[in-house]
Amino acid sequence: MTFVVLMVIHNKHVAGTLDQATHSLISWFFILTAIFVISLAIILYRYRIRELLNRQEVRNRIAVDLHDNIGSTLSSISVYSQVAKIYQQQQNHHQLNKVLDTIGETASEMISEMGDIVWAINPNNDHMSSIYSRMDSYARPVCKAKNINFNLHCDPKVPFLKLEMNIRKNIYLIFKEAINNALKYADCEVITVKLYLVDAVLILSVHDDGAGFEYHSRLENEEQTLSGNGLRNMKMRADEIFAQLKIISAKNGMGTQIEVQYRIP
Repeated sequence: MTFVVLMVIHNKHVAGTLDQATHSLISWFFILTAIFVISLAIILYRYRIRELLNRQEVRNRIAVDLHDNIGSTLSSISVYSQVAKIYQQQQNHHQLNKVLDTIGETASEMISEMGDIVWAINPNNDHMSSIYSRMDSYARPVCKAKNINFNLHCDPKVPFLKLEMNIRKNIYLIFKEAINNALKYADCEVITVKLYLVDAVLILSVHDDGAGFEYHSRLENEEQTLSGNGLRNMKMRADEIFAQLKIISAKNGMGTQIEVQYRIP
């Protein structure tokens, strides 16, 4: 009888110990779960804040870009207007018409660039497929108008890439600047554009079969003119996104190749 009583007491003690252990495990489970949920919430909150700060930084850069471009364009138009008045007073109609054409072109370029920036900040245009389509829709008509054969080749992997707004804006504007330079100065018959991916590096190549130019001479010429900062703009845009810009050209009949290399994070 005594043995039975001792066994019952022992079993109750073991059961009590198990209940305490189970309760302790459950308590620790809820505590660890709460810590995990709180930690996850803090990580998500910090990520959200970092994303908002990054977006605000991009917006600030775009605002500065717009301010500088608009200010520069209006200053140029103001100077050209004063020159136009002088030619009008001199009855120099030929030079007057040239200046008026330049004013019109400058204003049109500014309107076009503002449209490019609006396109770049639209999140629906994150993928490279959108950039590819915009490149084609811009370059093909202007090349056709000058009887230039335009070829655009794209690696099948490229359209699926997703880029931040600042990256796609600068890549597209470098492309556009390269096309405009070829149209204005190259006297070419063919412009070939390639977009391809090599070891996580996105490469944009723009090649023309035109006359070519001396790089340093072109830079000096840009410094002495009110318009035309194409090479400097491309270098500035490449530096902004930490991309490499290569310009290969010479007056040897081999044309010009402009290449941008951007390493995808």
